Amino acid sequence: MDDGGQGSLRFEQPQPLRGFGRQIAEYRFADSDGVPVSATLNLDQLEDLYELDIFKGDFGRLLTIPTIDE
Repeated sequence: MDDGGQGSLRFEQPQPLRGFGRQIAEYRFADSDGVPVSATLNLDQLEDLYELDIFKGDFGRLLTIPTIDE
């Protein structure tokens, strides 16, 4: 997605006119520069995966994604 390098992903589906339905999960972490980041997993209005929305508090580029160990 065109999100300024924050790392968001949209899951493509063949349905026309898809839109946000609801959030099903959220994870918050600090990027390697200490800036807070929120990652949310969203469904569309038909309950299919819609997007992984990543938002960095300063609108900057995401530097690192945490590993499972972190």
